[in-house]
This record gives sequence, structure tokens and C-alpha cells, in this order.
Amino acid sequence: MTSTANNRSGARPLIAVLAVVSMGLLSACSPTAAESEHTKMPDVAALAGPLADQELSWDDCEYVGALDPADTDISNVQCATIKVPRNWNNPDPTKTWDLRISQAKNIETDDPDYNSTVLIHPGGPAAPGLPFAAQIQQGTPDLRATTNFVSFDQRGIGQSSIVECEYRYDPAAGEEGELEAIATACSDDPDVRTVTSEQTAYDMDFIRHLVGAPSVTYFGSSYGTWLGTWFGSLFPENIDRMVFDSALDVTQDSMEHFLSAQYTGFDRQFRLHLMNWIARNDAVYGLGDDPEAIWTRYFAATEQPAFSKAAGLVWTNTGALITFNKNVAYPVAAELVQKIIAEGESDADSPAAPTVDSASAASRILDRLDPEVIPTALVDAARTQIALQSQPAPAEPETRTFASTVDFVYCNDGQWTQGAEYWTAENAKTAAVAPFTKQLGRLDAPPLCAWWPSELSMPDPPADFPETLVIQSELDALTPLESGRTTGTELPNTSLLLIDNEGAHGAFPYGTDGVDTVVSEFLAGGDRPGAITVTGARPLPLEASVFESWLPLDEHGEHTGSEDGQPLFTDPGIPALDHSAGR
Repeated sequence: MTSTANNRSGARPLIAVLAVVSMGLLSACSPTAAESEHTKMPDVAALAGPLADQELSWDDCEYVGALDPADTDISNVQCATIKVPRNWNNPDPTKTWDLRISQAKNIETDDPDYNSTVLIHPGGPAAPGLPFAAQIQQGTPDLRATTNFVSFDQRGIGQSSIVECEYRYDPAAGEEGELEAIATACSDDPDVRTVTSEQTAYDMDFIRHLVGAPSVTYFGSSYGTWLGTWFGSLFPENIDRMVFDSALDVTQDSMEHFLSAQYTGFDRQFRLHLMNWIARNDAVYGLGDDPEAIWTRYFAATEQPAFSKAAGLVWTNTGALITFNKNVAYPVAAELVQKIIAEGESDADSPAAPTVDSASAASRILDRLDPEVIPTALVDAARTQIALQSQPAPAEPETRTFASTVDFVYCNDGQWTQGAEYWTAENAKTAAVAPFTKQLGRLDAPPLCAWWPSELSMPDPPADFPETLVIQSELDALTPLESGRTTGTELPNTSLLLIDNEGAHGAFPYGTDGVDTVVSEFLAGGDRPGAITVTGARPLPLEASVFESWLPLDEHGEHTGSEDGQPLFTDPGIPALDHSAGR
């Protein structure tokens, strides 16, 4: 029997949720960029040989899911499939991957009014990238007349070639045994070893070559900021400028740091931003006006292990975790907090009807949800997923197929600390300070990379690294403030734009002059802003004003009023500082 394991549990890939990566040592035909001074860029046309002369056949794009916004203009957007060498370190024109690319074309590159081609990566690496040529064009109307926009499905994603490997699953080995089996089989697979940020950076410069752009402007979100650092380190002379939206710490040698950073980020936003918002809207949710009391009540209601697991199943399978990316959906998160508390307290008060198992408890939570907030279709889909996840494991060993590009990239891009012992201790330490992360099931087992050897490491960006602007939300759950601030202040030729009291991940386009005007002017070729700029957030749903969820950010992007800058709870009613004078 053959089955497939691909991001096995809905919203939780084997390593982390959503999305980032590192660069490897190049062979003699493609020299490293580890020196402080950039020497010679690889010539992708020469490396690709006859593939460099392929003609692009443009046709209509097919998008998976709805565009965001739904009315995005796609009238000038077409797609094409290109072939790239599987391994740029040892290119063979007979061994290729297909890449699907999307272009919103507005102007010929030899037109005197031509400004640039914006090459876009949405992050992950999990979500298809094809829609983003149209979506970033939509968000930058002032650029449209002089600018083309290109996006793509990264190798292993969407409509590009899918990479997979087989491993032997043995139910007697448990979850850790399965992870080790995947790592042992896949880390040595020659095709899997080509799924790295290094290889994708070459793909990106090859896309630039094939669309006839002399250079590109790069826009990357989340993992796309890690990938962008590879790209900028390898091909700085082919890049006009770069925008990193919601940045990882690209000064690290591997993606290992991303786990602890994200755990910090999720629990911080849950505590400081969401609890404050629920407390300010007590008239709607009836949970009181004290954020610490609501937080305490939530974890008391979910204290029983089976019920805590049930709450995690509901969070991950209803899609409600998207609210930590886009806080406009906070009513969805508040609905879950309210109904999880209600079911947990009801269960605790009813000895005659104790919680039987996690799946049953999750079903009862789903029964309580308001269809006006979380549509019935999503609830029904969640029930189906929870039922599948609750089925007993196969009794006999079997051959399975694994095809998680997220894990391939994360593990290939740099060496992680090896072995289960270290990660078991690390997860226990994290669980003590990140109860929400623990409830989501992200600390149940070591990461896949704990058994995955890698010879790659992120290079030092060269002195001629492209001019770069980093956008960072203060309360970002996926790429926390510390990560974005480090990248925005330590990368060469880089400035940092901080959004105080904002929790969005992937903020641009944001809807304020303090963000959108600054970014659009930079993309158009304007001067890079000063080293650090702090701007204000937009109000959250149900509110007309912005409130202070953490501590105020000063002009240096640092928190004021506390030695460590990390209070557990804050007064939910404190108005935010006005940063408009600093713009």
C-alpha cells in the first residue's frame, strides 16, 4: 500500500506553520558569494545552455482559490511554463523542472518610460505564487504604467514540478520514528536535494533572463525575505532594489531559529493583542474587560489534556489561525476563544457528561460556533478533517510518499541541531512559556530537520547587496519583531519600516500613507528611507481608534518603559502613540 504524507495535519507542516531558508556552497561553475566583497555573478544563461533560448508561450492563468482582493484586475496577466535545470550546480539540459510563471505586462523593457520589473515571492514556501503578479500590481497603481510584475510557483509548489520521495512507515516506531524515516530517505534523494533557496535564487535570475528584463526589483514576504537574501547575495548587480515584508532573521546560518521565533510570536500576539481586543469589546463577547483574567480563564477551561487537544484541533482545522496573519479576522479568533471557554467550563461543571475524547470535545465546540462568524461550510470541513486525523494508524508497515516543499527547503538550507534528545528538552522548555503554541500541537515532536544532515549555510551578504527596505509589524506572529528588526538593521544597505501596534503578517499593501506611500515611492526608484521609521497601525475591527497592545516604540524601534520590553499584559485601553509627525 502506498499513501501520501504532505503537510500531514492541515495547518501544521512537520516543521512549522506557514513559513524560509539558506544558501549553499556552489560548485566551481558557480562561485560562492560568501566574501564581504561581491566578485563575479553566476551567468545563468551560460549555465542553462540551450534552455536559455527557449521561447515562452503565454496563455491564460488558472488560479487556485480566490484572488485577494476578489476584484483584482487580471486583464493584462498571462502565464507560461518554463524549464529550468534541476541542479544549477551541475546543469544538464536533459534534466529539468517545470516552473509556472505569471506576468502582468504593462510596458516593453526597451521603452524609454520603462522603470522596472517587480519579481515577487509570497513566502511559505507553500502557497502558489502565481496570483501575486496581479495582486501586487493592484496594490501599486502608481507604478503600473511603467512597471511589469512577475511571480511564479517555486519548484515543488502549485503548477510547477512537484518533488517527492518514498519512505517506509512503521507504526511501531511512533511519530518520531516516522520523522526519522522520512529524513533518512528524503535527505539523500538527489531530486529532493535540488529543492533549496540557492537553487530557487538561480531560477529567479533565469526568469529575469527569459522575460527580457535587464534587472528586476524584488518583493518578498515571509520566507521570501530569506530567499531574497540568497537572491541578493548571488545576483546583486541584476537587482535594482528589494522590499522584504515581514522578515525572518536572515543573519542566521539555518532556519532552526525560525521555530522558537514563531512560538514567541504566536503566544505574544495571543496574549497581548487578541486578549486586549476581546477585553475592549466585552459588550460583544461577555468575557470581561481584564485581558489577563480572560487569558487565565481560557487556559483553565482547556486544562484537561484531552480538551486542550480538542481546542487545538478546532483552531487548526477551522482555518482560524489565519487571524494571526490578518487581524481583520479577529472576530473569528474571539469567537473560538469565547466558545472554547464555554464548552470547557460546561464540560468541567458536568461530571455526568465528561469529555470522552478529543474528537468528541472538538465536535461539541464546533456545535457552538456562530455560523454568521464562521460559515457552516468551514465547520463541516473541519469536522471531516478532525475525523480523518482521529482515525487509528495503520496496523502494518507501508510505503508512503512525502512531498512537503516547506520541509525540504527548511531542512536542506542549513544544518539544524541533530537528534531527538535536544529537541525534546527544547520543546518542554518552550511549552512552559508558550501554552498556546503547545495547545496547537507544535511541540509534540521534534522537527523533521532533527534527523536531516545538510552541508549548506546562509552566506554573508556582499557589501554591494541591493538597496533594501524591510517592513515589519510589531506583533507579527509568524516572523516576530526581533527577527524583522535584526534583518532591517544588520543587512547591508537596508532600512527598517516598523508598524507600531500591528499584528499583520505580510502587511503590504496596508492602506495607510505611512506604509504604502513609502513603499511605492521606494519601488518606483525613490530614495531609501532613513535607517528606522516608525509608523502607526490601522484600527482593529469594531474599533475607530488604535490602542497600545505592548509598549510604545520609540524612534529607534525600541520599546520604552520596561527594561526587557516584554510585559505579560498591558492596560487594553491605553491609546497608541501618534507617529504621524515622524513621517
